[in-house]
Amino acid sequence: MAPADDNERTKDGRPLHDEAKLRHVGNAEWLGQILQSAPSDVTAEELERPWVWAAPDDGPALVGWGEQARFEASGDAPMTHAWQDFAQWAGEGRDRLPAFGSFPFDPAQPGFLVVPRVLVMRERPGAATRVFPADAADPRPADFAVASELHVDFTLPRGSREHWTEAVDATRAVLSEPVGSDTGEVMQKVVLARRVHARADRALDQRRILATLAARFTDCWTFSHDGLVGATPELLAEVHDGVFHCRILAGTRKPKWDEELLTDPKERREHELSVTSVTTHLAQAGLLDAQVTGPFLLRLPNVTHLATDIRATVRPGHGSADISDLLYPTAAICGAPRDLAFAQIQRVEGLDRGRFSGPVGWLRPDGSGQWALALRCAQFDDGSRNADLFAGAGILPDSDAGREWLETDAKMEPMRRALSAG
Repeated sequence: MAPADDNERTKDGRPLHDEAKLRHVGNAEWLGQILQSAPSDVTAEELERPWVWAAPDDGPALVGWGEQARFEASGDAPMTHAWQDFAQWAGEGRDRLPAFGSFPFDPAQPGFLVVPRVLVMRERPGAATRVFPADAADPRPADFAVASELHVDFTLPRGSREHWTEAVDATRAVLSEPVGSDTGEVMQKVVLARRVHARADRALDQRRILATLAARFTDCWTFSHDGLVGATPELLAEVHDGVFHCRILAGTRKPKWDEELLTDPKERREHELSVTSVTTHLAQAGLLDAQVTGPFLLRLPNVTHLATDIRATVRPGHGSADISDLLYPTAAICGAPRDLAFAQIQRVEGLDRGRFSGPVGWLRPDGSGQWALALRCAQFDDGSRNADLFAGAGILPDSDAGREWLETDAKMEPMRRALSAG
């Protein structure tokens, strides 16, 4: 995102004392240093579950503690409704103050925006690190706990491999067949997810896990929202200065075989469906003059994806929340057409995704902000000894249940590794 005016003074924020040493470090290093600090009045619980967002190095990074205000919404256009409540609360005096947000895959469940009690933020490397509110004390050292011997058990729900095969095969059987005698619509793609449970023999340090993820996955958006922790490579909607940007991913290979992605018909078809699920809603979302770049190979340490970037001009009156409501759920995490795919997921997945694959990010009262899809993540229980890991795969008529299982394993690898180091 574009830099803020470093000389700007607002009612709510001020430059961090001695912030010059942080100006030119990358976001991963910035995040690691800020996470090893906290204001003196931060409680142990707040320290355990910080609010975090760190974009790739040309973007913003934020760390918050506690809650000043929370705005919940569910049902139709939940992000828009929460944004409207937040903007009304903020008024003119808090117009630069951001809120963290996380919304579930199922819109019947409530999502939220949270304004942290204390926030440390910078717009990009090279910009000043600012503290909100202006009268908050500077964070002081709060180092990670000394890493002690750790054992983490990763367990599958009973019968999950068999259930996965049944769900994939049942989905393949209805793909490309007309659904309903009235519409004749054809279900083209369904994204199915599965879960692994992790249990550690001591409390895991979410801050250490976040720092590990940010350092390893510098092309991803690292986040922590009320115990949902991860590093996602997929950007749903960024809006700043009237410009929209998103990154769509679909099609996955292990690095050894990633060149196959550009020529494999199944992977290309899966990717095309995901891109189309976004481009068909651009005009409705108030986006003009779209420029589509891709597909290209996005190489991450554990997997390679087919990726496409879209940039567009945002019509006045639109923001990151209402645009996200219109684009979500994309075919990359639900399927196509979205209503038919969602219904099939409800029938066969047998899983409460919670906020996995939902929108996660932050925004300001004016609607500017960044929203990603909550992928490559884990949901922690209170106490940080238990966590559920999630991953999904796109199912097409020629999908193989065994290969898709291995793909989800590869997608869970970053969190398994980060938890084992926690």
